[in-house]
Amino acid sequence: MYFRTEGVILSHRNFGEADRILTIYTRDHGKVTAIAKGVRRPKSRKAGHVELGNWCKIFVARGKNLDLLTEVELRRSFGIVDFSEQKANKIYHLLELVESLTAEKQKNLQVFILLVHFLKKISVGEDFNLLSSVFKIKLLSSLGFFSAKNLKNSQAKKLFQLMEEKDFEEIKDKVKLEKSAYLKLLSFLDSIIENLTQSKLKTSRFIKDGSC
Repeated sequence: MYFRTEGVILSHRNFGEADRILTIYTRDHGKVTAIAKGVRRPKSRKAGHVELGNWCKIFVARGKNLDLLTEVELRRSFGIVDFSEQKANKIYHLLELVESLTAEKQKNLQVFILLVHFLKKISVGEDFNLLSSVFKIKLLSSLGFFSAKNLKNSQAKKLFQLMEEKDFEEIKDKVKLEKSAYLKLLSFLDSIIENLTQSKLKTSRFIKDGSC
């Protein structure tokens, strides 16, 4: 069985002498794991297409234990233009959030659209404190882990509902917070995520060390 879809490369690890196992969040199948044969060889045509954060069209053959990535076509590499370590850390943070909070092979189109949309926002240099806060709230909401309607504090509830329900451009125009307020907000959201996943976010320390 084969399927064709598009997805964002969330993570990868080396396997064998020349292969790489990829975790991909796809439009039609949710999070999937597939092996890219020979991709670490110098002359591999797939190599540049399967870097972290790349948005690709993919063709996958289903396997008993592991799916096989047979074709890949790059749609967009978000870190290429004006590449910097700070930009890469921001991209990796969003990728880690999606990978850690989603289950294998559970389609959620809203999550896929959200990830691509916010990777685009990183590429144009939006304020990452705001971007990260909104992304986390919307991701948690999309996965059924959070709803601002359940909050009791009226002032916080109003802010969270705005970030959960409105698009980023409208939120950007209405939300003006001090850095200290963002630190409290992000700490609260990260604690929710880490409680859900029962693990620490590995990329958080790089963000806190000055990438915002």
